[in-house]
Amino acid sequence: MAVRTKTFESKKICPRCQLKVPSSCEECPDCGLVFSRLAIATNKDAKALKRRGERKFIVNTTTLPNDVNFVKLLCLAIFTGFVGGHCFYVGRYGRATLLLLNFIMIVCLTIFNTPLILYSETLVAVLCTIAGFVLFVWFWDIFMIGLKKFKVPVGIDLSSDQPNKENLQKEEEK
Repeated sequence: MAVRTKTFESKKICPRCQLKVPSSCEECPDCGLVFSRLAIATNKDAKALKRRGERKFIVNTTTLPNDVNFVKLLCLAIFTGFVGGHCFYVGRYGRATLLLLNFIMIVCLTIFNTPLILYSETLVAVLCTIAGFVLFVWFWDIFMIGLKKFKVPVGIDLSSDQPNKENLQKEEEK
């Protein structure tokens, strides 16, 4: 009697659609992302694509691109993370703005503490609770950066899909 054994092939997760695919796949069968492009993708391209509004070419990945330094990212998260410095560095502007506004709210609550408490203790309690929960994002980001699980946006280079003039001339000569 033959014994069947299961062989488990290692899998990777597509950063765009979160599908588990075999490590040997070069392209995601669901969304069509070519995994080799992630090696040359840069954070600078993602920031430029966000400014132009072309978000479909941006992928959030836990693998840091060449233009993002891990030590710099971690130091920014520790020392300026409460105002969103590390998020501004990698181009996660929504999260960075949330942290910056939260810091401004904490400063205002500290400065105007007495008049606000006289006006409404409940309002101060609610605002302080919200500020505490949002400030938890800062600690969570430090933890995720330390584990190398912090997602950084990268821009996928699609220039290889677009035929350039040199390739067209070579094809015409043939």
